[in-house]
Amino acid sequence: MTTRRFVSLAAPLAVCGLLGGWIALSAANAEAASFSMLVYALANLIVYTDALDLALRLYMKRRHTATARGTGREREISIDLTTALPAGSHPVVPIAPYAIVASVFNLEDRMEEFVANYAPYRERMWLISDGSTDHTLLRLRQAGWRCFDDGLNRRKPAALRRLLETLPEYIETVLIVDPDIRILRPGEGSEIDLEQFISEFQQSAAAAACPRVMIEPDGFLARFQSFEYALAFRAGRQSLADYSITSGVSLYRRDALAQALRRHSLSVYAEDFENALILLDGGERIYYDGRLVVGTEGPGSFPRWFSQRVGWYHGLLKVYIERIGAVWRIARRTPFAFYHYLVYVGGLTICLHILKTVSALLLLASFVSGVDNLFFAHWQPPMHTWANPAYFMAAIGSYLMLGAVALFTVVPKSERAYAAPIVPLYLFYALVHLAPMTVGYANWIALKLIGRRLYRDHYEPATSEPRELPAGLGALATRRFR
Repeated sequence: MTTRRFVSLAAPLAVCGLLGGWIALSAANAEAASFSMLVYALANLIVYTDALDLALRLYMKRRHTATARGTGREREISIDLTTALPAGSHPVVPIAPYAIVASVFNLEDRMEEFVANYAPYRERMWLISDGSTDHTLLRLRQAGWRCFDDGLNRRKPAALRRLLETLPEYIETVLIVDPDIRILRPGEGSEIDLEQFISEFQQSAAAAACPRVMIEPDGFLARFQSFEYALAFRAGRQSLADYSITSGVSLYRRDALAQALRRHSLSVYAEDFENALILLDGGERIYYDGRLVVGTEGPGSFPRWFSQRVGWYHGLLKVYIERIGAVWRIARRTPFAFYHYLVYVGGLTICLHILKTVSALLLLASFVSGVDNLFFAHWQPPMHTWANPAYFMAAIGSYLMLGAVALFTVVPKSERAYAAPIVPLYLFYALVHLAPMTVGYANWIALKLIGRRLYRDHYEPATSEPRELPAGLGALATRRFR
């Protein structure tokens, strides 16, 4: 075991041990007289909502694939794919031509890694240089890669729409990838190869299919993201049957993708969520097939992670409000679609965000009070009912049980040892997550009110969406940053 791997494993285990000792010792000093059930319920709001959501998704995940039990496929697919294929078919190769497309920008520093990852698929690859300013285009063409370029920086959705126009007409299926992802083969993490994934999709007549995205092992922060992505895909998307959500790596029927991009706002914020809403609103079907796994690197530092999440939640609020009519029409399709798109996304994620923030502040006060009692520091001003250590102890204990259930029901066996050390700490990750969520929502509100963001994330410059800028303020942000 290398020093880096030892530290990345020992750090969370040491923190878990200290946390357990703190809970045991501070429990003896908890003041029953200052305990309030109302404050307790509010402080544990995050725990309750996450627990109920996971239970419901595990139930729906099982129900959607009940007819496929015994085939082995129900474990990783959000629908019974066997009923969608022609009777008796056992596809091996695609029944129609397909293309793998990607928008690349200043890829020169990672050219060798990109070539190594996609060399087996080079004959299927169609690339567009999205206004690269280095030697990306030259090096790709010299190496024999197809790479379109007209010198413009359109950003990903617009670049892909332009690339689609250049594809031969006989290509009916398009796999969108990011340059930094790696398609895992059977034995590396996937259960099937890419061609079987595409072949079955082509026969299903769906508009899109989403594979599972996993975070490559890379230190302490990556452990949290690995657990988070497992929940998002193997519980979140898999529970949505055939009204799922695409990701940055997704397979599309070409005509469906072209239709979606024609109606797309072309903003990079929540671009995949917007694609999914457009397709589902048109009566199309999107399913999740986790038998194909793609690996990607998570943000390696906290500032990069924070910036990424700010962009995610700014985009979520932006697309949700702009497409609220589509959200309502999709929600009317089935009861669980109503739950996910209105109750979960609209209610629990957006509308209840303020209450969740209050919940996090109460848990923080309870945690600090527990530390104060443990070390008899007496430096915290008395808060009594609002800061009883019992609130945090109950939350951390409940979330530990929730994390353990998720670890053994959602996380693949091959990834459990990697994610297990951070399960006792996952409540802290969930609470910290509220900070970039708040900033992301505030960015959207600030754009509407004053025409500029409060925080500049790395996704898109402030002027890229001029429709949101009030009159007379567009000149405040005319420069583009990458």
